[in-house]
Amino acid sequence: MKLVSVGALVVCGWGVAQISHPAAAAAAGLDEYGVGVPRRPAEQLYEASCDVDIDLRGALARVEVRQRIANPGTTALAAVLELPLPDGAAITGFALDGEAAIAIDPARAPQLVDNEGVLGADPALLERTDDGYRIVLQPVAADHVVALTTRYSLVAAISGGAVRLMLPGRGSASRLAACRVSLRATAGPGVTVREVRAGSVATTGSRAIFTVAQDPVAVAVALDVAGTRPVVWTQSQPVARGVEATLVTTLGPLGPLGPLGPLGPPGSSRPASDARRVVFVIDGSRSMDLVGRQQVAAVVTQLGAALPADCEVEAVIYDRTANRVLGAFTPLTPAVTARLAAAVATHVAVNGSDLVAAFAAVAPLVDATRGSTQVVVITDGVTGPLDATALARALGARPSTVDVHAIVLDPATTTSPGSDALRGPVNLYGGSFVELRADAIDQQPDLLGEALRPAWVELALNGPRGDAVEIPAEVRAGGGFTRLVLRATGAASKLVLSGHADTAIRVTARAGRMASAAGVAALALAEAEPDAVGMVLAGDSPLTAPQLYGARRAYARAQATYPTATGDRAFAVIARTGRIAKSRRAMLAGGGTYTRMIALEDPLDRSAGARVAIGVPVRIASAIAKETLERLFRDQLQPRAYACYVRALGTNAQLAGTVQFQLRMGRGEVSDVTVTGLGDAALDACLVDAAYSLGPPMPDFTINADDQTVANYPLTFRRHQEQAIVILGDADSESPIDFDAIHQGIPTARGPITPDATTPLGSLRPTQTPSP
Repeated sequence: MKLVSVGALVVCGWGVAQISHPAAAAAAGLDEYGVGVPRRPAEQLYEASCDVDIDLRGALARVEVRQRIANPGTTALAAVLELPLPDGAAITGFALDGEAAIAIDPARAPQLVDNEGVLGADPALLERTDDGYRIVLQPVAADHVVALTTRYSLVAAISGGAVRLMLPGRGSASRLAACRVSLRATAGPGVTVREVRAGSVATTGSRAIFTVAQDPVAVAVALDVAGTRPVVWTQSQPVARGVEATLVTTLGPLGPLGPLGPLGPPGSSRPASDARRVVFVIDGSRSMDLVGRQQVAAVVTQLGAALPADCEVEAVIYDRTANRVLGAFTPLTPAVTARLAAAVATHVAVNGSDLVAAFAAVAPLVDATRGSTQVVVITDGVTGPLDATALARALGARPSTVDVHAIVLDPATTTSPGSDALRGPVNLYGGSFVELRADAIDQQPDLLGEALRPAWVELALNGPRGDAVEIPAEVRAGGGFTRLVLRATGAASKLVLSGHADTAIRVTARAGRMASAAGVAALALAEAEPDAVGMVLAGDSPLTAPQLYGARRAYARAQATYPTATGDRAFAVIARTGRIAKSRRAMLAGGGTYTRMIALEDPLDRSAGARVAIGVPVRIASAIAKETLERLFRDQLQPRAYACYVRALGTNAQLAGTVQFQLRMGRGEVSDVTVTGLGDAALDACLVDAAYSLGPPMPDFTINADDQTVANYPLTFRRHQEQAIVILGDADSESPIDFDAIHQGIPTARGPITPDATTPLGSLRPTQTPSP
């Protein structure tokens, strides 16, 4: 996301306010090929060693990977090495046998080396792929070993009082070695490193040595924060004259842990919480089918495991209506948790998401005792239109008596459309707002327990002139976030974080005392637009044509100074052999056009997947087409509306007119219905039910954008005279009887009747009709 502000440009953002599932890592592998040898999994070549050094400074990680590829055979073979990367990493350097590569345009057509050895082959090329990188080595001589060095930088995530990295595994490739990893961590100002955990290895202090083999390894550097407020520090690196790249890191202290997280909201004077009651408010509407009932049940199970054993729980499942599950607060046991999960799994999903009604159902359950109740909302964030205070008004409690935790589950790549409304009660009462990918629940179970920790909310990060940096609206105890920005030189040191828990906070950013911020500029430039430098220099003023030209030249120089391998740039090690190799290297150093020289044609399909795509993939809209809406209204709404009208005519035969429907639909659900009716309450209610019974199509988020459809549909009711409704009378009816139409006139009094039982018909005789 890119956001222009006064004197600042946000070029990328990381953090745990939006927790995403890591992308599937590329499969690591080593292939070989040569003269008469088609590309195949390595049989002769192998990786002799792999060493990784990680220098973690604050949340900025610089990684150096050193590999040795050996050819013990008698023939030269070229190699293709495919390796994964952690999410968000930018490759900043590459070398072969100590010879540094240069940044080039990989789209240049490769040329075969001539037989006279005029130029010589370029021995190595590194390209970025969709989920990792590829190294192509020209023939490795027989009985020879080459050394590869790859450097990349990334920003780590922050959660649970720790800075976290996920190092990809090496997979099942038999010719790749396990990597020996050496990690050194340096904390930011006001923070100390307590321990390092990497897989099953745990060490006290700031250093650790461990191994990455087939499987990924999660690394967590546990931190202790001095004080009771969040800390903010910056790491800056010059990009161009007057412009610097800055990584801003914010970390909230974990604090003393109580049964539901920190004892009271962080940084406040509230006494230790006695909260022993938890109310789950669970969205059971149709759009939650995209999340998956089993996923929601898994969230309930994991939260139940994170709560203290002596607390009491109740649950409300809502769609158009809200219904309690247990009927009363019940002591938490595994059986009760299983009962709640089963209620979620068996709930029949219908249209409608009335979260206001759900909060109104919770209101009587909130104890008046200070800090005694936790309300945990589990939803996808799809609701009808709400203002910022509607939920808080529905709950109706005092801020001191309740905390609200909102857990939003996003199907596929979507984000919550109702996050602003959900933040309203969180900001008022205290608590936290957590949004995470539904398919990441099993991979990150500890994050749900952290969701119950209180947070500092309504955060803002501003410079001295009011220039704002886009940041998450909150940070939970033990959590944090990072932001990577381009700013005017020196502006980062004047950033101020403001917000509140029970009391307001105002924290001035401190310059990181870490020895180096190397890698910050490369990370920022890898994400920035070509006009990024000019936008920072201009501030609010438009650039003139000469200024824009100068800014773009400054941007190009910065990219040359801090090169990265991206979709349109690669690293190539240039040949030193050949009669004009020296002249060619000088020409390239001066900015000349690069043409890759090779000894063997690459056996690679570069038509697809060869380079990483920059930007967000384009998805077509999922808004419901007009033709689909017409069929939906004709085939489903009109018949049900007709039934409502016929029923209403029974009490009001003159009822007629036009009804206006407004339906809000998204994610396969009718989330809100408004009917401007005919003034008949029963008819209006029936029409609302009819609209909520519609079945909009479910989107496919692999190809659809996440959007909503607001449809306005008029339906006219008219009663024709020739279709009069006839209501038959009976003995008790007040309807008049037409006596003149009765055969033989008005009945008169009759005497007693004596039946004749000697014949089957008694005294009745059939009329005989003479034969013609």
